[in-house]
Amino acid sequence: MGGERGRGFGGAVVRASLPNLAQWLNLYAYATFAPYFRHEFFAADDAHALVFVYGAFALAFAARPLGSWLFGRLADRRGRARALRASVLLMAVCTLVLALSPTHAAIGAGAAVVLLVASLVQGIAAGGEYAASAVYLAELAPAGLRGLFSSLQSATIVGGQVLAQAALLVLLVTVDRPAIAAWGWRAVFAVAALAAVASLLAIPLRAENAARAQGGSMRVLLREHTGALVWVILMTAGGTVVFYTDTVTLPTLARDSAFAAGGAAAETAAAASVLVALVVLMLLQPIGGALSDRIGWRALLVFFRVGALVTTVPLLWLVPQTSSPWTLLGLLVGGFVVLAGYLSVNTVAKAEAFPPEVRALGVGFGYAIANSLFGGTAPMIYHASAAGGGTLGFTGYVLVLVAVSTVVYVFFTPRRAGQSSGSPLTSPRSQSRASTNTSSE
Repeated sequence: MGGERGRGFGGAVVRASLPNLAQWLNLYAYATFAPYFRHEFFAADDAHALVFVYGAFALAFAARPLGSWLFGRLADRRGRARALRASVLLMAVCTLVLALSPTHAAIGAGAAVVLLVASLVQGIAAGGEYAASAVYLAELAPAGLRGLFSSLQSATIVGGQVLAQAALLVLLVTVDRPAIAAWGWRAVFAVAALAAVASLLAIPLRAENAARAQGGSMRVLLREHTGALVWVILMTAGGTVVFYTDTVTLPTLARDSAFAAGGAAAETAAAASVLVALVVLMLLQPIGGALSDRIGWRALLVFFRVGALVTTVPLLWLVPQTSSPWTLLGLLVGGFVVLAGYLSVNTVAKAEAFPPEVRALGVGFGYAIANSLFGGTAPMIYHASAAGGGTLGFTGYVLVLVAVSTVVYVFFTPRRAGQSSGSPLTSPRSQSRASTNTSSE
C-alpha cells in the first residue's frame, strides 16, 4: 500500500509540474531571446530597443495581479486543476501569436503593439498559474514533506529557464546571430507553445469538489488577512529582484560581454556556462526544500538575505568583466547557491500564511504584486540605468529591497506561517469534507 501511495503522490506531482514547466518555458523564452529579437519589434537603429523589449516584459508582470485575482478566485472556488488548465492554455496562445507576429519592417509601430498586447495577456496567464500550481503542491504534500513538494514548483520555474537557455545554446552552435534574430527565436516560441498545449494532458480532467461559496473572495482576503498579504508582498520583494537580476540580467550581460570581446565562440562558451549554472540552481531546489523540512524554512531565508547583501555588488561588477567561462560559471553558481535559500522555500512560506479558503488568491495576489513592482521590472531598470551612464543606483535599489525584506521577515512573520511541516496543509476540498463528516456525527 505504501508503494501505491507513493506512486499516487508521484503521479500527482508530475501532473502538476509538467504544465508548470511548460508555462515557465514560454515566459522565459521571452526573457532569454529578448536581446536577439528586439529589432523585430522596434526599429533597427533604435538604441533603446532592448529597454523597450524588457519594458514589455515588465508590463507582463504588471498584469500578474489581475491574473492572480482571476485565476486565484477560480482555483479557490472551482478547483486548482481547472485554473491551471485555463492559465496554461492562455499562455500558449500568446506565445504562438508572438511566434507568428509580423516585424517592425513590415508593419511599423504595429509590431510593438502586438508585442505589448501579447505580453500583457501572458502576464495575466502567469499570474494565475503560479498560485494554482504552488498551492496545489503545498496541499498535496504528505506530513513532513511540505518543503520538498513545494520546492518542486520552484524547480520547474528554473527548469523553464534551463530549457530556454538550452534552446539558445543549440541555436548559437548551429546558426549565427542574424539567423537567431530572424527566425530562430520564432521556432523556439512555437515549440514552447506546442509544449504547453501538450502539457494540458497531464492535468487531471475529473472535476474537483468546489470550495466554499466565499472561497477566493478578495474582500475576505483584504479584510481578514491584510497582515499576511502585506508580509508576502514585502518578503517577496527582496527575493524576486535578486532572482530576476541573477537569472535574467546577469546571463544577458555575460553573453553580450563575451560576444563583444571574443565573438560568436566566446558567446557560445558563456551561454554554456549559464546553462550549467541554471541546471545547478534547478537541482538545488529540492535539496533546499528537503532541508527546510528538517530545520525549517526560516533558516534558509536568513541565509539568503545575508548572502544576497554580501554577493550582489560583486556579481553585478564582476560578471560583465569576466572573459573566462569557468570564472563565469563559478560566479553564477555562487550567486545561485545563495538564491536557492529563498527560491526553494518561498512557496511553502507563502502557502502557510493563509487559510485554505483564500490560500490560492492570497499567495498568487501577493506574489504578483511583488513581482510586478520589483521582479519583472529588474532587467528593464538595470538596462535603463546602464543606458543612462551607470548602474550604481540599480545596485543600491537591490540592496535596499533585500534589507527591507529582511526586516519584514525577521520582525513581522505572521503567526500562521511556520506551522509544522509534520502536519499537512488542508485544502478547501478536504476542509469541506471534514466539515461534512463533523456535521454527520
